Amino acid sequence: MRDERAVNNKGEGRPGLPVRVLLLALLCAWAGPAGASKIYPSAGSTSASFLKLGVGARAVAMGGAFSAVPGDPYAIYWNPAGLAGLDGKRHAGLFHNDYFQGLGQEFLFYTAPAACFDLPLVGRPGNGAFGLGLNYFYTPKEMERRSGLYEADPVNPISPVEGTFGAYDLAFSAGYGWRRGADLSLGAAFKVIRQTIDDESGGSVALDLGLLREFRRDGVPYTAGFTVQNLGPGIKLVSRRYGLPLVFKAGLSRPLPGLGGLLALEVAKPVDNYPSAAIGAEYPLTERLAIRSGYRYRMYGNELGASSGFSAGAGVVFDRLTFDYAFTPFGVLGNSHRFSINLSFGSLSSGRGGAAAPERPAAPAPEGYRNFKFNISSRPLALSTRGAKYEIKAVSGESGLYSMTFVALLRGEVPAGFSVAEGLPSAAAPAGLPAGTLPLGLWRTGVLPGSPQGDLQLEFRVPKEASPAEKVALLYRAGDSWKDAGAAPSGGDEKFNFFTALAPQAAEYAAIRKD
Repeated sequence: MRDERAVNNKGEGRPGLPVRVLLLALLCAWAGPAGASKIYPSAGSTSASFLKLGVGARAVAMGGAFSAVPGDPYAIYWNPAGLAGLDGKRHAGLFHNDYFQGLGQEFLFYTAPAACFDLPLVGRPGNGAFGLGLNYFYTPKEMERRSGLYEADPVNPISPVEGTFGAYDLAFSAGYGWRRGADLSLGAAFKVIRQTIDDESGGSVALDLGLLREFRRDGVPYTAGFTVQNLGPGIKLVSRRYGLPLVFKAGLSRPLPGLGGLLALEVAKPVDNYPSAAIGAEYPLTERLAIRSGYRYRMYGNELGASSGFSAGAGVVFDRLTFDYAFTPFGVLGNSHRFSINLSFGSLSSGRGGAAAPERPAAPAPEGYRNFKFNISSRPLALSTRGAKYEIKAVSGESGLYSMTFVALLRGEVPAGFSVAEGLPSAAAPAGLPAGTLPLGLWRTGVLPGSPQGDLQLEFRVPKEASPAEKVALLYRAGDSWKDAGAAPSGGDEKFNFFTALAPQAAEYAAIRKD
């Protein structure tokens, strides 16, 4: 390895060798013993390999399965579409990576709601958030400089040491994530990259693109994500241009039952390596403490052994301050310890005077349905490592489903409201309703704010002439079938009987008369 560094500081001798020295220092995590796993044919052929190193201890502890996780300030790195979930607060933070063999990495970020800015020719964006990130990677100034002039000497072919040098890499990112409709978020981040080794340096620009799509299946909310990272022309060092570490990622995440756990999956295909798959989980032990773990497996085996795909960590919330830690082993190269601190600015919205996030645009009502607006009032309950826990009450003065109350976990401010589609009298009865039932009211809730926890309390009304109170029930859709949530009378007036029911979160509800 010492002979590999036998070059002069002008790049003479074997062409391109300083670049290989830099790649060796930066890519040692990605190249292992040849016998341990199959090596990709073009491994080590890209520049700016520090861009492969994940940032944010929370994401790293979950195995880097983070392309489909919304509302985290490190989305500026993982998927810029995730910035769309940060439009209620400002965030600033620091990430430190105590890498193996003396290597180190720092990452600084800042995010702010896009509505805080008036942009030339554009004006004030309606939603979303801007983010800035500074990624700095460095090696100790311990690499030896040798001229290589004595390599042909048969007696003493080793050139003397002529000093030491280091390598420094830097990337500055500016991104924007915004919502398109109720369940789609888009994002883009522009990067300026600079690499320096000794007195040689090169630079480039790159673009990250991403999207997030929210949907529900069997009443469970999911987020699907896709991102393309490091689209750019590559970096020219000495006399050769090296491509950037282009990578395509797709992921899926969903909340876990309880206080606010998270499960995430991801597949990734880098341009210079085999595909890999990762799984990560986060589970709160208390309202302030969460544990995390993950594993990433590369096709044909991890280069540094099976244990190198493992990661674990924890996070603690102190009011506005979050501290996260991650541990990752790298086999014979050593272990990595990573820390991050996130500070949030702005107060929790309580629905009683606090600033609320903009209302999400309503999706067009299906044929035979009409959208009704539900206004939100909320009460903050607790903080967790994934955000703030609220009791949310949504009320409509016109819809037959006039009230919904539930507990939800959110990052950012509580929105001012959302819409529910109610079936008109001419609406066709949904498929699969039990035989012998008469639909009295049909509602499609769409995407509710945040991640609802537990059952929803639904209050609805039925015209008195439509059915005796004892024959009214509320059904909710579970896959291709309907399940009975019951209904308890809660009063009435001259025209309506009022009912209340507890039901799981579902995409569709129906008030029925049972014969």
